[in-house]
Amino acid sequence: MHRLIVSSATYRQASVTTPEKLEADPFNRLLSRGPRFRMEAEMLRDYTLAVSGLLDRKIGGPSVFPHQPDGVWNNPYSNDKWELSKDGDQYRRGLYTFWRRTAPYASFMAFDAPSREVACERRPRSNTPVQSLVTLNDPAFVAAANGLARLILAEGGDSFESRLDYAVLRTLSRHANAGDRSAFRRLHEATRARYLADKAAAEKLIAVGLPKADEDGAPENSAELATWAVIANVLLNLDEALTKG
Repeated sequence: MHRLIVSSATYRQASVTTPEKLEADPFNRLLSRGPRFRMEAEMLRDYTLAVSGLLDRKIGGPSVFPHQPDGVWNNPYSNDKWELSKDGDQYRRGLYTFWRRTAPYASFMAFDAPSREVACERRPRSNTPVQSLVTLNDPAFVAAANGLARLILAEGGDSFESRLDYAVLRTLSRHANAGDRSAFRRLHEATRARYLADKAAAEKLIAVGLPKADEDGAPENSAELATWAVIANVLLNLDEALTKG
């Protein structure tokens, strides 16, 4: 049944529409175009980890404790602590994330994951500023940006254009266009200048969520890696990346 659904012409439609379709089917009740909605909480995290090359696809086993902001588990009634999983378990799929009803995984709750206290037939989809703060600043997402930055420098070639095209293709499933190149070149130049002048800030960024990279030693390398981490973070936060189109 799943194969039949996902291979059907109706399911595979793009969300791009036309004036004619909007006039005939403004609410898409006739399925004249593909639906367009933000990925669900667990899927969103898994996507960012997969794009960054960090996702551990191992199946089965006990729950894991991935990155999340400090202090989420602080409470006066227990000495329990959120001990970050090691050896790649911190990058396992969201399905395996440890869940406590009194302190659920913060980023999942921001993206409308159910509390699991009662059965959930349908998840709501909210849009709040907190969600953007999560994907920009949550250590799990910053770690994914750092992982993607390392892939860009390792596999994206030597020029800015080839690296950007690799990053855009990996995150958005298309090649970079003229608008992308113009906007991201300005961001690259400004960010790299900042990190060349402040090596400590560059090293602080690229240390989030990942062990130290071997090539970080020189200020230029740290600045370049941090610069591409910022670009990766921007790409992973685009509506085009977070939304099923």
